[in-house]
Amino acid sequence: MKKIVFISRYFAILSVISVLLFSCKKNEITPQKPDSESNPVLSYIKKLGYNDGQIKDIGDEYLVDGDILFSKNSNPDLSIADGPKAEQYGTANYVGYDVQPNILVYVDASMNAYLSEINGAIALWNNVINCRVKFAITTASTAAQIRITNANLGSGVCGAAYFPVNGQPGGLVRININQIAGNSFAQRQRTIAHELGHCIGFRHTNWQSGEPQSGVLSDNGAYFDAMHILGTPTGGDPNSIMNGGQCGSGATTLSSFDILAVQFLYPANPPVAGTVPVFRYYSRATWDDHFYTTYLGELGNGANNDYIFEGIGFFAFPNQVANSIPVYRWYLPQSGDHFYTANPNEIPSGNYEGIAFYAYSSAINGAVPVHRYYNGSFDDHFYTKNQNEMSTIPGYTYEGIGWYAY
Repeated sequence: MKKIVFISRYFAILSVISVLLFSCKKNEITPQKPDSESNPVLSYIKKLGYNDGQIKDIGDEYLVDGDILFSKNSNPDLSIADGPKAEQYGTANYVGYDVQPNILVYVDASMNAYLSEINGAIALWNNVINCRVKFAITTASTAAQIRITNANLGSGVCGAAYFPVNGQPGGLVRININQIAGNSFAQRQRTIAHELGHCIGFRHTNWQSGEPQSGVLSDNGAYFDAMHILGTPTGGDPNSIMNGGQCGSGATTLSSFDILAVQFLYPANPPVAGTVPVFRYYSRATWDDHFYTTYLGELGNGANNDYIFEGIGFFAFPNQVANSIPVYRWYLPQSGDHFYTANPNEIPSGNYEGIAFYAYSSAINGAVPVHRYYNGSFDDHFYTKNQNEMSTIPGYTYEGIGWYAY
């Protein structure tokens, strides 16, 4: 049975889906009822939970809730919309580890008049300490991973951007110059910084005001979910630069929780000397399987149609240190599940793949619990130090603390 896309299906089903562009907009857009319900894209939008009052027909696209664009010409994957509609929030599809330190941005000639705003937006992210993600402008369009261009997105829509896919940042930022030209410098810079946040995997902090929990961008095929980021509030952050619906009026700097979120997702340094990242992946392809490894070479930056890179699950030790214990890795071929346990007597029916890493059996030296969950329908074990991830994932049973790590 395939796992429905929920919050932690952070990072494949090869199908062409609807164009869904997350964007910034002003709130004064007046929705109008679409003129036809025969379009499968419209059916898809309504299955996501939107009503006629939230859907506006703008020609080649539907503008939904004033913040999301759906192309009428796409072929939506209706199975994505069948799941339950379920917190700073991530997409659960993140920029690959070796891509993070040097994300190249190309500025289209149509945006040359806004270079100061673009440089300022980049600086907002680059100036965060202990953050591995760094943007740099390049004049070589073929080398760039993100392209910033002007686009007429219609009245009220200020910008739009892609989410990450295949370990690469979202490749396109569209800025509606006609809409932002009258805004202050700080607000224009804010719009660009906000869209760059989408490119590295951030959802709108206030997504629960009307956006779908999960889905797929059909322009680049990126899966997106709403994954709560540990240490940030679940009730929202009015000062977040990633709040949607605030073009021309939103926060112009990263809030303290924005900073905490990007440091958590993309830490530059381990929290404890001697620890290394345990990279986390999730497969929607052949099996529903979470996979954890300290060796980046096993799955690299991930792939959208195989194991999606979900970032760093936690930090652990690559070798045994005082008071640490081994965590064993098993592969269960009948279900495609990778199983991790610190109990040497817990031997499943499968293939032993060795010691995955070392952790603690109790909360010593500042270590925190890594919780273990299991879904019998999917035969998938899931491990996380953030229990808020489980708040909107049905079917997972808590099995206790697996080990303690960082």
